[in-house]
Amino acid sequence: MIEVADLFLIKAGDQVLNKLFTFERHGQQLALRPEFTAPAAYRYLYSDHPPVTRWQFNGMIFEDDPGDTVRSYQRFSVGAELIGMAGAAADAEIISMAAQGLTGAGIDHWMVSIGHIKLLRQVLAQFALDSRTERFILHHLPALRDAAKGKVYVIDQLDKLLLGKPAALLEWASDVLSPPDAQQMLDALLDTAGRSATLGGRTRQDIARRLLQKRQRAAERDHIVSALETLERWCSVCLPPVEAFTLLRDLSGDEAIHQTLAEWQTAVELLACYDINSDRIQIQPGMARSWEYYTGIVFDFTTPGGLHLGGGGRYDELTRLIGGDRDVPAVGFTYYMDAILTAQPTSAALDKNTVVTINLTPQNAASAARWAHGLRQLGLMVCQLPAGLQSSPALVIDERGYAILNNRVYTLAEITLLSDELKRDVQ
Repeated sequence: MIEVADLFLIKAGDQVLNKLFTFERHGQQLALRPEFTAPAAYRYLYSDHPPVTRWQFNGMIFEDDPGDTVRSYQRFSVGAELIGMAGAAADAEIISMAAQGLTGAGIDHWMVSIGHIKLLRQVLAQFALDSRTERFILHHLPALRDAAKGKVYVIDQLDKLLLGKPAALLEWASDVLSPPDAQQMLDALLDTAGRSATLGGRTRQDIARRLLQKRQRAAERDHIVSALETLERWCSVCLPPVEAFTLLRDLSGDEAIHQTLAEWQTAVELLACYDINSDRIQIQPGMARSWEYYTGIVFDFTTPGGLHLGGGGRYDELTRLIGGDRDVPAVGFTYYMDAILTAQPTSAALDKNTVVTINLTPQNAASAARWAHGLRQLGLMVCQLPAGLQSSPALVIDERGYAILNNRVYTLAEITLLSDELKRDVQ
C-alpha cells in the first residue's frame, strides 16, 4: 500500500497532489497508494514477465478528496490491466471484460460511454496551440459540455488565465511595448520597487519571459476561441455507434482524424463478438478523463440513474512518464465498488439462503469437514454451523459420516449426486 510518491505525481500532477496521503521516511517522500495503474506500469518496466501481460488487481486505495463530504478516505478497488498489446482487439477485450464482470455481479442495466483522447488531441492539433493552452482547453471539457457553463464560461476562464495577476503597469508594458522596450521598463520598475518585493524569487528574465508569453497568448485569443468552437461541435456528439461515426466523419476531412475514427469504430464493432449490443453503447468524443496520460480510447460504465460503475482507457505513454525509455501499449479498467454494491440486486447467487449449511458437532467434525471440502470443490458455498443455526438447504451429517438431505442418505461416493440435488434446491 506504500509507494514512492513520485510514481503518482508524475502522471497526474496537481490533480492527484491535493488528494494524496504523503509522508516522509528516511528522506524519501512516500504515499499511500491512490490507484493501481501506475504501480502496474512500474512493475511491468522493472520485473520479469511475458511481453504481453494480463494482470488483475484488487485491494484498498487511499484518497483525501476535498469534494467528498462523507470523507471516505479509503475504498476497495478491483480491475485489470492489459500491458504490451496495442490495437482495437485489446481495447475491445478490456471493455468486454469490464462488462462481463458487471453482468456476472447481477447488474444487467448498465450502459457504456466510449470516448477517444487521441482524436480530440488531433482536432486541437490543427490549431497549433501551445501545450499549456491545449492542456487548459482539455481540462475544461466538462465545462464545455455543461449546458449551464459552455463556451462562454471556458472563454471567461481563459481570459483570466491570459491576464493573470501581475501589477497593472507591468501587464500594460508587456501588451503595448516591443520586447526590448518591455524589458527596459521592467528593469526600471524592478529597480525602483526593490528586488525582494517584486521578484518573488524569480529573475527579471523569468518575469519578462512570462509577461511576453502572456502577451502572445492574448494575441492568439481569437485563434483559441475558434479552437473551442470546433471542439464544442465534436464534444456535443452523444449517439449510438452507427449514427455517431457517420456524423464524426463529416466533421473533418483530415486523413489522420479519419484513420483514428476507423480504428475506434473497429474496436466498438468488435464488442458485438462479446455479446455487447450496440444499444448499450454511446459514443462521446468529449468524455472527461485525466488528460495527463490517457492516449486513446476511454470509457465509463454507468446505470440509467447516473451511478458510475467503472471505467478505464488506453495509456500507452505511462511507462515512459514513470521512467521507462519507451512507450508501451497498455489499456485497463477499474470498478467503483461502492457504486457496484449500490447497484447490485439481491440475487440468488448472493442471497444468504443459497449457502449450504452443515450441522457441526464435536462427534462429526471430521466427516463434516470432508463433506464441506468436497461440495466446495463442486462449486457450492458451504458453511459449517453448530446445530440449531443452520438455514435451508441444510445437510445433517450422522454418526456414520453420511449426509442426509430431504430424508435421503448419501455416502461420500455419491457426493456428485448430492451436489446436483443441492444446486436444484438453490435455484
